[in-house]
Amino acid sequence: MSGLVAVAYFLISLFFNLLIFVLWIRMALRYFGVSSLHPVGSLIYNLSDPIVHPIERWVYSGKTTIKRYDWVTFGLIIAVELLKFLIIGLLFHGVLLPITYLLVFVLADLIIQVCNLLFYIILIRVIMSWINPTWEHPVLDIMKLITDPLLELGHRIIPDISGFDFSPFVILILLKVIALFMEASLPFSM
Repeated sequence: MSGLVAVAYFLISLFFNLLIFVLWIRMALRYFGVSSLHPVGSLIYNLSDPIVHPIERWVYSGKTTIKRYDWVTFGLIIAVELLKFLIIGLLFHGVLLPITYLLVFVLADLIIQVCNLLFYIILIRVIMSWINPTWEHPVLDIMKLITDPLLELGHRIIPDISGFDFSPFVILILLKVIALFMEASLPFSM
């Protein structure tokens, strides 16, 4: 891969991955009932509303749209994933991927994206608990909402040992193992 092609691949992947990241966070905010008045909620909703809101208006057309599960955003995540792999396949590999490969790549990337998102959120929480244990910020509220169920599962696997909490490390390892397994199971690397 030449230098310009590598840069173009990076920028296109970055654009799609950031868009998918914002949509996953939007789904989490809706699931946990975070208000759009919350600073993080406001940012995520303002970033994603230009794409999601017209589709929500079309799908729900007059019905209430406030539900716990944001199916419109999930459908949009799948559509963006499909578009991402279509563009990458056409531009960088010169082929239109068969539908079965597209579905495999989309399914794997959906799982990988969630695992990576949770991995980095937990990692940031762990680092911030060491640097500044009394850290209070609106982002921390969202991070706690998203990661507390996983960390409780980690506490059930490994309880505190002499006052040290090793449960985040167990969860981090499990998330990374799942992501690596999914990446290694793909027919070829994208």
